[in-house]
Parts: sequence; C-alpha cells; structure tokens
Amino acid sequence: MSEAGLNPRQKRFCEEYLRDFNGGAAVLRAGYQCNVDAARVQASRLLTNAKVQAQLQQLRDRVSANAQMSLEQVVQEIARVAFSNITQVLSFTNDGGVKLKGSDELPDEVSAAIASVASSKSKTVVRLHNKVKALTLLADFYGLRSDFNQARATLKRYGLALVEDDQSPCGWRVECYFPGVDAVEEAELAAAAFFPDD
Repeated sequence: MSEAGLNPRQKRFCEEYLRDFNGGAAVLRAGYQCNVDAARVQASRLLTNAKVQAQLQQLRDRVSANAQMSLEQVVQEIARVAFSNITQVLSFTNDGGVKLKGSDELPDEVSAAIASVASSKSKTVVRLHNKVKALTLLADFYGLRSDFNQARATLKRYGLALVEDDQSPCGWRVECYFPGVDAVEEAELAAAAFFPDD
C-alpha cells in the first residue's frame, strides 16, 4: 500500500482524476482493465472512498504548496470567465441597439472572458468563453460536484442533513434538516420542499 493506505492503481487514479476530473477516463488511464461503463462505476466507487478523497486533497494541497502562484492564476482566470457578464463588454441603448465598450474601458478580468470578436460592415459579433464550462471546472476543482456532495444535496431535498460525527463509525450521522420540528412536521416540510407545486 502507498500514501493514505491506497494501492498503486488507486494512487494513480487520483493523479489521473485531477488532470481533467473525468472519473471513467482516469480509471482507464490508471490501468484498471475494464470497459467504459465499468470504468464509470469503478470511478464512482473510488470517489466515495474516504482514503481516495484524502489523497485527492493531499495532491491538491501539494500542488498549492509547490506552485501556488500558477495554481492561483489558473483558478483566477477560470473565475473571470465563470463570473463574466456580457454587460461588462457592451451596453444596451434606449432604442434597442447595442453599443460596444472600447477596449481601453475593459479591465483585464473582463477582456479575459472574451473568446472572440468578429466584425464586418453590417455587424460585430462578440463571443465570451463558455461560462457554464468555467463554472463546472471551478465546481470540480473545489469538489462541489463530487458524488458525496450530490448525495448530501439529495438528502437535503428530503429534509435530512449529513453531519460530521467523530463518534460514528463512518464519521457522519444523519439528522433532521429542519431543527425543532416533530416527525410529522418534518415529513410535511420535506414533502413540500421536494414537491413544491403539490
């Protein structure tokens, strides 16, 4: 076994996963012998393993310590795209037209979000980088879309909260998300949250 009690393939999976956050591809690159569908299942299993999560965090911390400036720059650049707004580049006129802002008016964080500008006699087209993709990259970097966090969100929809508990064998306990209500109220609140139109 290697770091964090992982075998070499599991450790390699962690390294490969942080390349592109593609679990199935990381399983295959790490040397697991399986088809694509089985690789996705294996990736899901690995990503719910506490030791794998610890190793992923250790690798993230190591990258931060060894190349903090470049890592911060990458995350900052992705954030510029993720939180960009088209009105930082143009404004809408009262007559329904569009007025582009001059390049000297655009701060670096705004111009970083512009993918392309194409101009002809009749029109100018400004295209920003893919905002959803940038948000996805940030969410993956911070672990917001992990299976574990998705499971927590699902429990929350049902009125349940997953709370850290050192006394529990698995380190977590489930409790009511709506404190101070009885079981009937809890069920009604959970149903209302999950089926808002009923």
